[in-house]
Amino acid sequence: IPRSEEQRRLVKIDMFWDRKDKPAVSAPIGDFFGLGLGLSVPFENELFSNPEARSFNFTIPMPYRTGAKIVITNESSTHALVWYDINYTTMDAIPSDAMYFHAYWNRVQKTTLGEDYEVLPNVNGNGRFIGMNVGVIGDSAYRNTWFGEGEVKMYLDGDKKNPTLAGTGTEDYIGTGWGQ
Repeated sequence: IPRSEEQRRLVKIDMFWDRKDKPAVSAPIGDFFGLGLGLSVPFENELFSNPEARSFNFTIPMPYRTGAKIVITNESSTHALVWYDINYTTMDAIPSDAMYFHAYWNRVQKTTLGEDYEVLPNVNGNGRFIGMNVGVIGDSAYRNTWFGEGEVKMYLDGDKKNPTLAGTGTEDYIGTGWGQ
């Protein structure tokens, strides 16, 4: 795994399904594997793990019909040593309702006070949201304020005015209740 914060942000992973030109996944490798802001700590959940804070693992089905391509690109200024192991299962046919895996990554250096920050753009079609990784660097200009009070809103199945899900604040969504 890339050993420095810079490499975890500048070594990129792209995944393409069925000879598509646009990747279904395009993210810094650290962020893709759940390391916010390039910082590595041990963790495990149902789908991802970094057990000793030095290895990335995930077990998410990623069906494809005609082919898959995974590209690792080092955009850092130093040599990155990467070891990988990809396990797969062959099938006679993929079920017609099998969903493709996609991941969306973006970075906003500075948000606008009073405007909702959109973590995932409008997505159409059937799918399942399995989670997100959020990294926040506080702005010293706002040292007596707290970013976490903006509720997480999820608009599903044509919601326009009111979201299907509306939380109490970012801190509750990311599981830290009273702050980081």
